[in-house]
Amino acid sequence: MNFSNLKKCNSCDLTLDKRLNFDRKESNQFEFQSVCKECSKTITRTSRQSPLSKRTSRYVYESHERELKYALEQKVEVTCPVKLRKKHPSFTDHQIARMSRLNEKINAANDFLIEEQNSWLNPSERPAEGIEYREDLFGIPFADVEYTVDRLETEIREEQKEI
Repeated sequence: MNFSNLKKCNSCDLTLDKRLNFDRKESNQFEFQSVCKECSKTITRTSRQSPLSKRTSRYVYESHERELKYALEQKVEVTCPVKLRKKHPSFTDHQIARMSRLNEKINAANDFLIEEQNSWLNPSERPAEGIEYREDLFGIPFADVEYTVDRLETEIREEQKEI
C-alpha cells in the first residue's frame, strides 16, 4: 500500500485513499478537499474561521465572562444616609447626601453591567425592550442633548467646588 496516497478526513478522522475518497478543489486541481466524499454529502455548509478569528472570539467571550464575574463579586454600596453618617461622622450633610447619591449610581451601574454581560453571554435571555436606563440617576443621555464643551466644563467646575 502506498502511504503517500493516504489522507485523513477532517470530519470523520478516517485515513482514506486520496484519489478514491476525496474530491479535488475547484480553485486548484492538484489539491484535494479536506473532507472525504461521504462526509461532504452530509455537510451542507461549512463555516471556516481562521485560527486568529477563533482565538479572538474565544478571548472576547472569556472577557465577557470575566466582566460578569467581577461585577457579581462587587459588594453593594451603602446608600442609607443614616448608615453613611455612622460610617463617616466627620462628613457634612451635603457630603453624606452626595455620597448616598453616588453609591446609588454605582449600584445601578453595576446592575446594568451584570445584565448587559449576562445578555451578551446568553442572547436568548435578552429582554426584547432592552435594559432599563435610569434617567433619574444618570440624566438625559449625551446623544439626546446638545452639550457645548463650555457648558459641560462649567457644570464640572461647579460640582468640584461643592466637594
